[in-house]
Amino acid sequence: MKNIERNKALELRKNKNKDISSKIVIEKLISSNILDKFTNIGIYYPIGNEINIMDLVNIYPNKRFYLPITREEISFVEYKQNDKLVNGPFKTLEPVGDEVSRDLIECFIIPCVAISNENKRIGYGKGYYDRYLNGYKGYKIGVCYSESGDIDIKLDSYDVVLDCKILG
Repeated sequence: MKNIERNKALELRKNKNKDISSKIVIEKLISSNILDKFTNIGIYYPIGNEINIMDLVNIYPNKRFYLPITREEISFVEYKQNDKLVNGPFKTLEPVGDEVSRDLIECFIIPCVAISNENKRIGYGKGYYDRYLNGYKGYKIGVCYSESGDIDIKLDSYDVVLDCKILG
């Protein structure tokens, strides 16, 4: 059932304007003031038609941002504006540097293929974020396209439960 919803959400996003949806998500993040209370924020470099939140690095110059690197598992490295990014697996760009402790990062903004009505995340199905965020006590914000932000499906107990979702 989860694969059916994932495929449906991936198909829906093909018809969306990524730039417009990305601007909507960034505007909602700014207007909600949700990021004001955090200094260290985990973000992601978009792949394919994922919503792009990379402008947050320029909008919040006094915050520290971290991008994922993916090997056997996912981990995060600090990223500053204009830092060199290298090709990683999954056709994404990754920072170069030392991994940081997950608990240093106070908030993660997480890409989602879809989000259930229980605020559980559906990703691409590899489980990287589910494993990485298992037991994480910080704040988790999921972002996805509006059509995939409130699907009625029961997910697995190990799926990441988000503290909030921002839809574009």
